[in-house]
Amino acid sequence: MKTIIVTTIFLMVLGIGMAQQPNFEDAMKETITMYDSAKAITDLQAAASRFERIATTESSRWEPLYYHAFAYINLSFSEKDGDKKDALMDIAQKSIDKALENKGDKSELYTLQGFLYQGRIQANTMRGMTYSQKASDILEKAIKENPENPRALLLIGQNIYYTPAMFGGGSKKALPKFQEAKVLFDREMGKTGIYPKWGAKSNQQMLDNCLKENS
Repeated sequence: MKTIIVTTIFLMVLGIGMAQQPNFEDAMKETITMYDSAKAITDLQAAASRFERIATTESSRWEPLYYHAFAYINLSFSEKDGDKKDALMDIAQKSIDKALENKGDKSELYTLQGFLYQGRIQANTMRGMTYSQKASDILEKAIKENPENPRALLLIGQNIYYTPAMFGGGSKKALPKFQEAKVLFDREMGKTGIYPKWGAKSNQQMLDNCLKENS
């Protein structure tokens, strides 16, 4: 009888302890919300650190690595010094590589890689031609993996938009990509969960710019 009582108490305590620990998806949702509502660089850094801790705990998952890389790429855009930009993107690159090793969504991770390549241009504009081509190549791979990935189309559109017209770029050529991406972003509206959903606002801004420039 004593054994049964002790075992029951142990299981109850264990159950309470497990109930108090947020599961993986809850922790991710909470941190994504924290990231999305960030008002300052320190807030972004805090969210990035939480994604890193989740990735350490859930070492077989690709999602926290994805968001950790995404956070660091965005942090690089807020940095003025080129070397510091590169250092932040070096951190992001490691997380992308690890997420691919963890068999993460290739379309989303290739898209994130394209975003990082675009960031490398921001760090040093002399790299423009090289990294613009790298971004173009990896984003095409993202589309092959998933033709309905709006983030890949957004970044392809940006690549075209910022390429000089004499080299086949410009707003007129980019416009169809942003229009196609908008349709796909609209389909994502209202979706919940931890799957990547960023980009709709940026796409709308680029679309508005293209429409204005070609009206």
